[in-house]
Amino acid sequence: MNTQHPEQLFDLSYLNQVFQGNKDMINNIIKLFLEQVPEYIKEMEDCVDRNDLLGLHPLAHKAKSSVSMLGLKSMEKNILDIEQFSKEHRNLEGLPDLVGQVRTECDVVQDQLEKVLSS
Repeated sequence: MNTQHPEQLFDLSYLNQVFQGNKDMINNIIKLFLEQVPEYIKEMEDCVDRNDLLGLHPLAHKAKSSVSMLGLKSMEKNILDIEQFSKEHRNLEGLPDLVGQVRTECDVVQDQLEKVLSS
């Protein structure tokens, strides 16, 4: 299934404001996201595979600030839901789907951010 996402899923407005348009600093944050967040999501998928749904909240918590800084609104909502549901032991049956949605969006965002870094 090759789903196209022509719209840009991220928003660098916050980073541009914080770093006053400093491209090097913004690119460093993007690189950090690309190094860390896919690994956190892989660990979340491993938790789902092991049926360790209560182990998701610390991973979601680690990913939350990076996702937020890049203005990834849809992914941020899903990460917050994963964190809350896992921590509070509720809606556990929906967690595998949420992790899958985060993975799908992360794959698209990775491609988009890598293009930003190469331009």
